[in-house]
Amino acid sequence: MTQELFDDLREFADYAAANAQEKYLSIYLLVDPSHSENQSQIPAWHIYLKNAIADIEASLDSTQTKQWKNVRLSDTDPNKDWARIRKRLDKYLTSYRPEGKTLALFISPSSEYRFELPVQLSNVHHFGKPHIQEFLWAVDEYEAHMVVLLAEDEARVLQIGLDRTATDATVIADQHWLRRQRKAAHAANIESRQDELSRRFIQSIAKDANKYFLGHPDIERVILGGDQRLANAVLGAVHPSVQEKVIAVLSIPVEAPAHVIASRIRETAEQHEREYEDALVAEVIGQAKARGRGATGTVAVGRALDRSAVRLLALPYPADEALEPMLLQAVRQGSQVEFLHGDASSRAAEAGGIIAQLYYAVN
Repeated sequence: MTQELFDDLREFADYAAANAQEKYLSIYLLVDPSHSENQSQIPAWHIYLKNAIADIEASLDSTQTKQWKNVRLSDTDPNKDWARIRKRLDKYLTSYRPEGKTLALFISPSSEYRFELPVQLSNVHHFGKPHIQEFLWAVDEYEAHMVVLLAEDEARVLQIGLDRTATDATVIADQHWLRRQRKAAHAANIESRQDELSRRFIQSIAKDANKYFLGHPDIERVILGGDQRLANAVLGAVHPSVQEKVIAVLSIPVEAPAHVIASRIRETAEQHEREYEDALVAEVIGQAKARGRGATGTVAVGRALDRSAVRLLALPYPADEALEPMLLQAVRQGSQVEFLHGDASSRAAEAGGIIAQLYYAVN
């Protein structure tokens, strides 16, 4: 899901770069029906949207704000740009039904791009240049976890989406894989037979886990649990590409409710994220000081972006408005964008507000 969203955003970034003269309405609406403020007769996001439009139109000439109902979308009169944006917005939302947690819209007089984001974002709007940091924050925050819990005759596999602060969880899938060959009663006391069946079971689960992981490219982390002996055996049997994504083997009962499992993995996921970000910032700053594959500050990072040398961009959130063009450029180049938390965020701020991991040194 997240890679698809990023690819779609890249398409918008290409359009925005080719049509830089246009003004854009960038609006993020918390449309999640489960959100308490959306459960009243008039959902909170409806009210916010109405107020956002009023806020924008208060800064425009009244002749521009009254034309939207009758304007043609093909009209190229610059004085009708807002009217065309407003009409596109109204036309889309008339039949809109929420499918995600946050709706992101980027609308210009000549285009509209819409995205359903998997995490809750606060309602916010911008008018003028495209504003994508909220979108990138949502994509960066959401991480899919594969949880494999082992028992004597089955494995339970869940895919759980967590935001990086581990405050919001979504259970995407919950499957049970049964032992294909059960232990026969007459063979239960034969130790060698038990060992052989266990070995086959472990190999079978490892093979299925490899397939599941490869079939779900959005999975960023893997957690094993249940029977500790079996879990560690599976850890040793899965493909190295899966092993490197395993962040913990936890004591979680196979039969635990999905929401309990999500709660149990939160602290581990958050701790792993803190350690990863701390290491990332330390590495990039160290590389930058050594004139290696690292850049810090807007000037050095901007130079690296101009040379398409940026593999990963990292910065605190919210980012300074002046960094929006850099974010758009990074998306167009396919660079990974990560937002930092805690100490890592503070260190990046001290290093110039933005840092980059590079493909090669840029002097």
